[in-house]
Formats: sequence, structure tokens, C-alpha cells
Amino acid sequence: MGLFDKRKKPKPLERVNEAAMLFCPEPDSKKVLEQVGEMFQIKNIDGRNHITLRQGDMEIGLLASSPSEEGDNARYAREQLEGAAGYVYHIETPLLEMKRSLFYHLRQCKSLVQMIYTFDSADPGETEEKEKQIMSVLFGITEKLQGVITFGDSMAFLNSKGQVILDKEGKSGLDFYMPAEVPVPEDWGKEAPPESMERRNRSMKLLWDRHVYVTPWLPLLWEKAEEPGRTAEEVCARAAALLIVSLYSECRIGDHLSYEEAREFVDPIIESYKAETYFSPKEKEYLDNPDSTEQEQIQFVWQYENLWVMEWALGLTDDLFWPDHICDVPGSVRLMKSCPTIDALQAAAKLRPRRELLDQADLVYRLHWACDDARVMGMPAPRNLEDGVIMERHRALFWLAGCDEMCPWDEVDLST
Repeated sequence: MGLFDKRKKPKPLERVNEAAMLFCPEPDSKKVLEQVGEMFQIKNIDGRNHITLRQGDMEIGLLASSPSEEGDNARYAREQLEGAAGYVYHIETPLLEMKRSLFYHLRQCKSLVQMIYTFDSADPGETEEKEKQIMSVLFGITEKLQGVITFGDSMAFLNSKGQVILDKEGKSGLDFYMPAEVPVPEDWGKEAPPESMERRNRSMKLLWDRHVYVTPWLPLLWEKAEEPGRTAEEVCARAAALLIVSLYSECRIGDHLSYEEAREFVDPIIESYKAETYFSPKEKEYLDNPDSTEQEQIQFVWQYENLWVMEWALGLTDDLFWPDHICDVPGSVRLMKSCPTIDALQAAAKLRPRRELLDQADLVYRLHWACDDARVMGMPAPRNLEDGVIMERHRALFWLAGCDEMCPWDEVDLST
């Protein structure tokens, strides 16, 4: 060290102050900080909603709040949580799935943590090093709390790895993103048959793998696989009825045939299947009405989707495709044409086990929720799902699986 180096004065320290905001699903702000305390072995938090982490001159102050509390903190938390979700909802971006997932994540957040971090710094290098240390702590807390974090007023939402999920310009640093997977409590659904939860868990994993978010709180299907379900004869009769109402509707809406012409086309098929007694009350009323509306005809032409599910259930096809497109209508008709009588159809049928039908019913129920919720939010169905196909598949699979106490076809509950 030279003579002049000895005379250098130390650089003055500057106190750096920055802020961040973390949104997380835990509804109890005190439990939020208890989880943080576990990370850093802080004891005796005693229900406080604020703690300070210190290392040398570095400090991180954490203040947790939730709308479930009382007073100004609750009001502030509510405003911030609603504001963040609303802000994301209105971001204009081509990354619709990213926006949807972030919106869902923020919508399930029930608490927020205000973070103020400060430290002394003499130069940019020291600032960078200390910020790096603090970021490691903040992102670790974000991961622990299954949260989303934003810094200052940048309005860029980051995950626990510091990657930008979505910023105010609608850009992202990720290829895809899924909201935090909030587990249900261990005693949730404890009165349901064990297979109900197992079925639900298989559906949720499949949906997660396909990047389709579904709320974890949807009801379980309580039906048991070993209990009697629909018979092959019932399913064959239902398939014949669906074929006929679909063909009739296509004649009316697609080929613009008159009532008499359309009936002339389907009456021989009714006779071939001996199907006079197979129709539900609504189907019979529709087929006997010469003045059905265009909307009714459109509604019934969608029954090809239900027919396809019946053909799958009967083992005539193995292709219960992912519902992001409509079924192969000509192919569906050909399958039935190969069994032109009810006796031939029953002879060809190999009805799938009720367990398999229940698995598919559970899955489509959750898919239907995802489509319905998107519609309520004014968004298209997620991942290019075809909501019309899903709604009809819901009807077919719930009927096939004997959900809702083996209810009649016209009474299948399509609510989500």
C-alpha cells in the first residue's frame, strides 16, 4: 500500500431502502409469519403480525395482513389483493394462459406481506452483493408461502425463482406457469369413500400435467365403483336414441329438410333399433314437434358428442380424445351403421367397468368447471378446450357412471 493510499478517507455509507409485496394463499396473517419464523428458527412470535430479520447492517421488516382481520390492516389487505388481481386481469397480452394462471394465483391469495429491506452500502458493488443476499431470503420466503412477489412500483409479478411471470407490458420470462398447488386439508372429504379422493387426485394430477388450473375445492363424486351401474342394454338403447335425434337434427339444421322429410329419413332407423321407447321425454317431444326452433335443432345436433361417449363406453372405440375439438361425426355414424339393430349393437358391446366411467366423469366435471369459470371471467376456455364438447361429455359420463342416484337422462345435473 502506498503513502497516499494510507491517507484515503473511507467512502461515506448510504442507507439503501427498498420495498416489496408478497401475496400468498394462507388466510391467517399470524400463521404466515409463523411459517417465516420456522424458516429462520425464530421462536416466540406469539401471534404478532410483524417481525424483523437482521444480519449485520441488513434488515428485512415483514408486516403481514389479511382481509379477515379488523381495522385498517384488513382494509388495506383487501384493497391490495383485489387491486393486484384486477390489475392482472386488465393487462393486455397475447400470453393469455400466463395471464389466466397468474390471475387465478392472485385470486386464491388471502394474505399479503409488506417487505421493507434496508442496508448500508459504500458503492454499487456492495449494493449488488447485499441485494443478492436479500433477494435470496425474499424468494425463499415466497417459495415457503407459495406466493407471488412484486418489487417497488414495477408491477412485474415474479415467482419464487425470481422469474417474471408477467409484467405491465404483458411480457413473461416463462414458457408456462401454474398457480400454487394449494393442498386440501387431510380431513377434507373424510366422510366420502376413499376411492372418491383417489379419483379426484388422479384427475387433478392429469390436469396439472396439462397445465389446466382447477380449484381444489370442487365436490367429490361419492359413487362407488363396485355398486351396480348402467347395464349394457341401457347404454345401447341410449346410443340408439342419440344417433336418431342427432341425425334428425342434422337433417333439419344442416340439410334444411322439412319436418316430414326429416322424419321420413329417421323413421326406418327407429324401426330398425325398435327405439320407440328409448327416447327421453324431452327427446320424444322434440322429435314429435314439427315446429322446433333452430336453437333446439342446434342443441340436439350436439348429441353426436354424447353418442361418441356411448360408443366409447360400449367398447366400439377406444378414442375418448382430449376435448379440444368435436368428435368425428361421420365416424360415429359409421360405428352405429355397423350395428344396425339393437341385437347387433348389444352383441358387439363390451361395456367398460364403472370405475373407468367414474374416473372420466370426475375428470370432465373438473374440466367443465374450468370452462365455466373462464366464461364467467370473460375469458376463452383454457388451453383451447372446446366447452360445448365438455358440457355434453359431462352429461353423457354422469349418466353412464350413474351419478346423482342414477338419475334419468333429462335430469343430469350439469352445474359446476
